[in-house]
Amino acid sequence: MPPAAAEALRAMPTATPIPLPARGSHFYKYSEFTGERQRWLKEAILEHRLFLPKLSQLNDPTDGRPKLARKSEDQLFTFLYNGPFGVLERNPGMTVEAQVREAVILDANIRFHGGQTLMRDLAKSFNAELDDWRIYSLSKRYDNLSLWAKYAGGHTGYCLEFANAGPFFTMATEVSYGQSLEMDISNRDRLNGYWFFCKNQEWSNEEEVRVLVARRSDPILKIDPSWLTRVILGWKMPEGEGSQIREWARQRSPELRVAAASYDELDQSLKLEG
Repeated sequence: MPPAAAEALRAMPTATPIPLPARGSHFYKYSEFTGERQRWLKEAILEHRLFLPKLSQLNDPTDGRPKLARKSEDQLFTFLYNGPFGVLERNPGMTVEAQVREAVILDANIRFHGGQTLMRDLAKSFNAELDDWRIYSLSKRYDNLSLWAKYAGGHTGYCLEFANAGPFFTMATEVSYGQSLEMDISNRDRLNGYWFFCKNQEWSNEEEVRVLVARRSDPILKIDPSWLTRVILGWKMPEGEGSQIREWARQRSPELRVAAASYDELDQSLKLEG
């Protein structure tokens, strides 16, 4: 392929990857055993309840929020006036005089404020709409040292093991990693929600799968007890905290299995006991 053609191909926008169902018999949720997370764990074990965070409660500010493709002032006018969410679409019964008046006002505001300011306002508004969705993030394995360090208090926390079963966890979807793709909000074909399952390459070590929960859903989900199959204690968890979790597990009906992680210095890997 000629160099110029290859460069042109690299510059072409790429469609967001189609999300794929997550594979694996079990999924894992890492957490610290501090503050309200202690209550969340007790509720998960004894009351079979999970807390589902909104996008704004995730640790990555770009998570679930596509990067909007920039538009010129003329393109912004077209989008805001007669685009899929524009003035004409939202007001189908406007008279011709009203349409002209709204067009003049809109054009003047775009020229006054500038395209860059309006694009930032659009991004903020779009993200506010997306914040009604909730995401439950999981990983594919229990022995990811990086996740124990990052999310489970440097191995002092715990990891929940869930079976890939039931109507909730069988909806888990693979997260794809790569360069952030810009989304053209004037293209209806790009408003498919695939961006919920894309993250920047720097997060790829998390090996994430996630369940997307519908807009305005309750933050608490009641699950079948059989879906939570085990709780794994970090190898640096204080003895007293581990004893508390084991007691909750014994009180549960049915009783929950508890395993303790240990670090094998020869293999430089985690092993499970129990």
